[in-house]
Amino acid sequence: MTTGYLDVQAVRDDDRAPASATTLVRLLALLPPDWSCTEAIGPNWIRLRIALTAPADEATARGAVRATLADPALRGWRLTGLRTAA
Repeated sequence: MTTGYLDVQAVRDDDRAPASATTLVRLLALLPPDWSCTEAIGPNWIRLRIALTAPADEATARGAVRATLADPALRGWRLTGLRTAA
């Protein structure tokens, strides 16, 4: 059962960083495979909505997103938004 959502937004800070689509694929590949997500991309931004269900509670999801965006494969991208929604 979904208890809410974690909305994630990241922007490209470095023009040499991979494009949004490539970065989204890398981001999704680094997150747990059983998480339910929807996504949207633009030229220099990514939005991801993660359904919060056990075991993906809010604290776990926030930690995983931060750790994933710190991965060298996502260098040049910066987290700009991380909020919960009903």
